[in-house]
Amino acid sequence: MPYFDNMNAYLDVGPTVYFVTHDVDVTAQLGQQELCGRFTTCDEFSVANVLEAERKRPESSFISEPSASWIDDFLRWLDPSIESCCRVRKSDPSVFCGPGDREGLCQPCYLGKEPAWNITMNGLPEGDEFMRYLQQWLISPTNEDCPLAGKASFGTALSLSPDKNDVLASHFRTFHSPLRTQADFINSFEAAHRVANDISERTGASVFPYSLHYVFFDQYAHIIAITQEVLGVGLGAVLIVTALMLGSWRTGVIVTGVVALTVASVMGVMAVWDISLNAISLVNLVISLGIAVEFCAHVARAFMSAGSGLPIDHPAGQKERDERMWTALVDVGPSVRLIFHI
Repeated sequence: MPYFDNMNAYLDVGPTVYFVTHDVDVTAQLGQQELCGRFTTCDEFSVANVLEAERKRPESSFISEPSASWIDDFLRWLDPSIESCCRVRKSDPSVFCGPGDREGLCQPCYLGKEPAWNITMNGLPEGDEFMRYLQQWLISPTNEDCPLAGKASFGTALSLSPDKNDVLASHFRTFHSPLRTQADFINSFEAAHRVANDISERTGASVFPYSLHYVFFDQYAHIIAITQEVLGVGLGAVLIVTALMLGSWRTGVIVTGVVALTVASVMGVMAVWDISLNAISLVNLVISLGIAVEFCAHVARAFMSAGSGLPIDHPAGQKERDERMWTALVDVGPSVRLIFHI
């Protein structure tokens, strides 16, 4: 407990959150512009630009740090003004230089290219050339000489196709603001999905968020619909089974109604005691439904089997129903009440 208390008091960073993109053709300039944020022709609502805008309002987005944009770092890695990053052999530009090769044997990858490397993205690699440079960037060591290299920072950020000719998916990494209560975790989950859906709608790219705690709090996005479905199916089963077994649809409807009122009472007590609706409390609601069925079914069966057998629509039927009710409550009621208290 002291460990968690200290984490709550002093840890000033939230969980890592990844915004995963897929179904984007990053080998084409249009796809690159849907992701990037540091070039003049990047889409106004690109992944990187939206995440940066959301970072400036952490109270609603729960994002507190700049995102790590692999596409921006990769394209800047090609900048020939940074001589220690992307390098090829002077004698054979198709061969990349390693970190141990001498400076005199190598030259910047984009040195002498037409059009030259620029922040408008005009002339930057596309297609097979893009993938060739990308694969080299992913294995280039990130060090003091070239902090833009991708091996350490983005070695696991991209998923390539088996033939290495396409990028199937990639992620943009950032951090949530510090999350200290259950409400914070739930709200961060909802905010991240809102941001991802907004990016998808504006750019056409498929984006979804992921963080470790989403596995546990995903239930809160669907718990109301799941509760309605589970309790609805349960009440429907109660109606069908009791009506068939007792031989009266009217009795089945009454039993189902009483069971529904019991579950509604339990939900009301949950609200008074401030018990949230989650997977555990939903299980208890289903249990309360099952217990209520048992008690109600015993009384209803005793009512249906009691009496002299006169039909309910007989002129003396009302008196008959009162007698059957009295018999059911006297014979079965005390037992049901005793079991309930136990």
